[in-house]
Amino acid sequence: MTVVPSASPFPGLRPFTEIDSARFFGRTATAHTLLAKWLENRLVVVYGPTGAGKSSLLRAGVLPQLSPEVAHVLPVGRISPGAGAAGAGAPSPGRAANPFAESVLRTWSGTGDTSTLPPALRDRLDGRGPGPDGRRWPADPNRPILAAVDQFEDFFAPGTSHLDPLREQFMTLLGEAVAALPDLHLLLVIRQNVRARLAPYEAALAGGEGVARVRVGALDRRSAIAAYAEPMRRAGRPLPPESAAACIDELLRSRVVDAAGTVSVLTADAVPPAYLQLVAAARWRDTADRVASLGPDLMEPAVRVDAVLGAHLTQVIVTEARCYHLDAADVRRWLVHTFVTERGRRATVDEGLVTTAGMPNALLAALAERYVLASEWRSGSRRFELFDDRLIPPLQAAVPDWPAADALAAEIGAIDYLQAALISLADGDLAAARIHADEVLRRDAEDPRTLAQAVMLRADLDDAQGRIEQAERGYREAAQLYESLPDAESSGRALAAAGRLLLRTGRLGSAVEDLQSASARLPAELDVQTDLARALWYSGQRWAAAAIFSTVLTIAPLTLAALAGRGQLRVELGDDAAALDDLDRAVRLGPGGPDTADITDITDITDITDITDITDIADPGGSVGPGDSTETRAARALALARLGRSATAAAETSAVLDDAPDSGPVLWRAAGVLQTIGDDSRAVDLLERALQARAPALLAYQREQVHRMLRRPGAMA
Repeated sequence: MTVVPSASPFPGLRPFTEIDSARFFGRTATAHTLLAKWLENRLVVVYGPTGAGKSSLLRAGVLPQLSPEVAHVLPVGRISPGAGAAGAGAPSPGRAANPFAESVLRTWSGTGDTSTLPPALRDRLDGRGPGPDGRRWPADPNRPILAAVDQFEDFFAPGTSHLDPLREQFMTLLGEAVAALPDLHLLLVIRQNVRARLAPYEAALAGGEGVARVRVGALDRRSAIAAYAEPMRRAGRPLPPESAAACIDELLRSRVVDAAGTVSVLTADAVPPAYLQLVAAARWRDTADRVASLGPDLMEPAVRVDAVLGAHLTQVIVTEARCYHLDAADVRRWLVHTFVTERGRRATVDEGLVTTAGMPNALLAALAERYVLASEWRSGSRRFELFDDRLIPPLQAAVPDWPAADALAAEIGAIDYLQAALISLADGDLAAARIHADEVLRRDAEDPRTLAQAVMLRADLDDAQGRIEQAERGYREAAQLYESLPDAESSGRALAAAGRLLLRTGRLGSAVEDLQSASARLPAELDVQTDLARALWYSGQRWAAAAIFSTVLTIAPLTLAALAGRGQLRVELGDDAAALDDLDRAVRLGPGGPDTADITDITDITDITDITDITDIADPGGSVGPGDSTETRAARALALARLGRSATAAAETSAVLDDAPDSGPVLWRAAGVLQTIGDDSRAVDLLERALQARAPALLAYQREQVHRMLRRPGAMA
């Protein structure tokens, strides 16, 4: 664990959510405008192209500005694309007759309990009436009811014309609900290419009043720079202004080649947020080992942007080609021949009945979902083109002789599949990451570094998916491959991963050996030192562990895991006053602590994130260790009790037991508090519960301590 958060402030292609609001920039004016319109109008339609950030604007830009004093705000609703499948055909009367209504009500309730919704809304859409407990919506005419439905295009999913009767019924019901609830204000988020299908219903959904419309498009240059640079600054990695501006300028420029070989530059007015997030997330990964102010990029901005977008293209192509049993190189060649004109500009292609320009329509739809193609409806059919001009340069680079009909695309080799695996990993798609990593190994990569990276990545995936033996073998194989390069640093990271795996599974002797080897190769990485201290501590070498924790804290005094670890260890060693000092600081630095806001300003070399480390993606909680806040608080309560501050200790113990009722370490330390203040019978009960606890279970040495406490003659009644 590190002081500077290792999680990227850029969500990549995932939309921002409410918890991301502190790192959402570039849309302040639009968010204020949208909020004002939502409060003033019965219906607001938010529309824009795919990837423009409509959902992010609602969730991270607008909702965090609302408070209960201003309005009743329902959870954001969704209509499942398959909501009508079970009830296909003509609507039937009776309870929950309309599956679209049921879907949106369930999401608006937040919990599935629709009795918590305004009765007029629930009764008209659902027909269920008041809930069995008789709860009613608190009437307050001074506060509007704000209800949003995100991704409303799902309601008009293509190929579902048989659901039109249910759609008509739902729109009628929703219009009746709006009419019955004068304080209800609807906000519908919909893609621009589907907006025309909503237009006939807008008047009814607005309750006869005017309709407000807000278009969300790409980011202008100034907004894009803010969206790129500000999250970096807030995360403690400020960018030089000229570096941020240069990157955005390269996102705005596309160097294209026509069939005669003439180079020209296309300059756009705005940056697609999806591409900005791809480049920003890649920049974050590139600078993960530099937490202070950044120097110049290792590559020119144009090269870097081309590389990121080219990697995204490759990842999408190899993934979708596999789904449709196509050759990836053929798909790449088809893209440039179909969607780039002889002048080096974007070409537009009308969708066919089953195939389009020789490829299945489903492939084009998938590419549109992944920001490779864009589509719009014209005259009753879809028309496709490249998502943005910025894709033309990497496509032309991949097919150098693209003007020729028989031009060959550059082979998609092992390094491309490795890059695709890493991008899938960053997107949280572990299944796709494994497929691509396996493809690297199947192709028997000639470059030993590519092979080592693929082996390490697959070991990480095995670890994340619970394949412990395979993961351990993979880490050791990766360490050997890196050692043979030679690359002691990467070998150390593989050994550290193996050591952490062994530590987590209780094989402490081997964990100590691997972490000691990793520490020798990575002497500057304090997270490795901290994990080595934990392994020594858990294996009974407490004083050696305390010395390493202290060394880490001498170098980086606010390293949370080391503070929490040394504090808990000092409690076990009986040094309660010193322990309390460490634990107080750890609690302040932990999530929600008063010092949390200052953590990102600390320069701490422990934040070294390898691109193949997927612990945070696969298991955001990670393994339970000394940095766990409930264990820290439980240890602090025990120190307080032994220092004579019984009332404070008892209150903290009660609170932490409420938060972690099935944590073995928490129950063990809580029993120590009760034993210290003389409540032996309750202490015995907590000790027995600790032996059965599973979230997490006691470590081996902790279990021995619990048994010793239960067996101690006369210690407890």
